[in-house]
Amino acid sequence: MKRYLYLVLTLTVFLIFACSSAVEEPIQVDTIYSMEDASMLGIKNLMKNDFETNFSEATDAKWGFWKGREVAIIRYDSVESARTLGKVAAEEQTELIEVVEKNIAHGPNVEKTKCRGDAYGGNPYLLSPKYDISFGNILSLNKGSFIESQFDLELESVRDGCVRREPMFIQFRIHGNLVIMIEPMPEEDRPALNKVIEEIIAKLP
Repeated sequence: MKRYLYLVLTLTVFLIFACSSAVEEPIQVDTIYSMEDASMLGIKNLMKNDFETNFSEATDAKWGFWKGREVAIIRYDSVESARTLGKVAAEEQTELIEVVEKNIAHGPNVEKTKCRGDAYGGNPYLLSPKYDISFGNILSLNKGSFIESQFDLELESVRDGCVRREPMFIQFRIHGNLVIMIEPMPEEDRPALNKVIEEIIAKLP
């Protein structure tokens, strides 16, 4: 009898886990969206900000702001290209690595990075005020936005207070022919980011 109850309990737990995993799997769609469709997502300045990185076969690569976070859209002509080339591009832009050199915790192809971790015990998404370099407390770098030689001294002073320089975007979703990447807010985990992506996708026509 005990053996029977154990088997029933084990099967029940397995079914619950399988069902919950299925629910979390994103729905694949074959819709082809235009950038005009993407502009309806409510991402501020999306049509004004371009990536410097040239993503193979992408028709557009833009980023903007949505409810206090950065959101990026990479668009392809086809769903197949988004699921193949777009997946590679998104993985490269969200690549988080172990720190092996100074405070670098991102892959070599990441364009947009952000300091996460304060050596003085502050908010992990903020720099210590003593290291503010006139961009407010949040330091956000785009390789195409600054001339490196002009900021060498400032960045050297920041490194002491920045524990990890990680990718700006750490989560992505491929939806139709769009690749959507988002920045986390403080204390958000990946399940929370998935909900944010779902909220953004729900605005597509």
